[in-house]
Amino acid sequence: MFIKTIKQKIRKFAGPGLQRVAFSSGIMKLFGQIKKANGAIILMYHSVADASQDRWIDKNNHVPADIFALQMDFLSKNKNVVSLDELISTIQQGKTPESGTVVITFDDGYLDNMTIAAPILDKYNFPATLFLPCGYIDRGENQWIDQVYSFFKFRSKHILKWGTNKNVSYDLKNQQEFQIAYNEVCSNLMTSGKESRNHLLTEIKNQLQPVESIPRLTMNWDDVQTLLSDYTCFNLGGHTIEHTDLTSVTLDEAEIELRNCAEWIKRETSYTANNFSFCYGRTSEGLRHLISKSGFNSACGGDGIDPIITNKTQPYRLPRIAAPATMNNFDLLISTYNTGRWRKLNP
Repeated sequence: MFIKTIKQKIRKFAGPGLQRVAFSSGIMKLFGQIKKANGAIILMYHSVADASQDRWIDKNNHVPADIFALQMDFLSKNKNVVSLDELISTIQQGKTPESGTVVITFDDGYLDNMTIAAPILDKYNFPATLFLPCGYIDRGENQWIDQVYSFFKFRSKHILKWGTNKNVSYDLKNQQEFQIAYNEVCSNLMTSGKESRNHLLTEIKNQLQPVESIPRLTMNWDDVQTLLSDYTCFNLGGHTIEHTDLTSVTLDEAEIELRNCAEWIKRETSYTANNFSFCYGRTSEGLRHLISKSGFNSACGGDGIDPIITNKTQPYRLPRIAAPATMNNFDLLISTYNTGRWRKLNP
């Protein structure tokens, strides 16, 4: 255990630097070429809001608009961007995608996907898949994470009582207690159903009394229709009804979410959603079996697996890489030569 701990500390300290040197020097690419390492990367985006709206959005769900534009420009010059459907077709044929293949995806249906991302994607003729949580789209409701973020950020009260019978009190002026409280609240809401989640959101808002109201950041169905009619770059996928962690409900309940999600998209847009994205990346063998029964051709989700997609990758357990909010190491992050032990240097 002691030796393992030492190795972990060494890797944490020196790993990122070694990884960068191996990439910049060409050593990583050389090893990849020797091993004939091919494969694809799926990039995951959420919001790409500009400065007029990014103040409302949890930073973990946001890539600034100018950075997104730079990333797309980099892809246009260095990578081969294909649709998710094309990627699935390739691996279903038993083929491994060529090195440098990239797929672009968006979760949650942020309005800026239409106003900011779509024109940029259209400029480069890049395809992308937009995974929709149908209930949020139907209501034009902001994602719960952004509501919480805004309640905390724009609060006028600084004490939050939480837990069973509100038996824990957090002083949000204390940065450490602020972070603990925020993490605890998000953890609870992540696995809550719609009614429980709405109750908790109301409770947080009433306690913190934010001085500013969050604007609408989420598409509604009219926006989705406009997106599809004005741009050819996007196709649609499912992302449950209520942004549900399907591992937190029964398989029967999950099956209803999956079926209703696909039917809702079809009803509102006449579009058949072939692909699915598990909320929070959380999945299981049973859920993947349900996905295949529900008519979807693929599903994104699954932690702790190599993000390079080959002919051996399960189509219902597609790994993704969260797009960074900076250009720093973007080239390294999406390199298909950065696999195996190389990627473990900076997990």
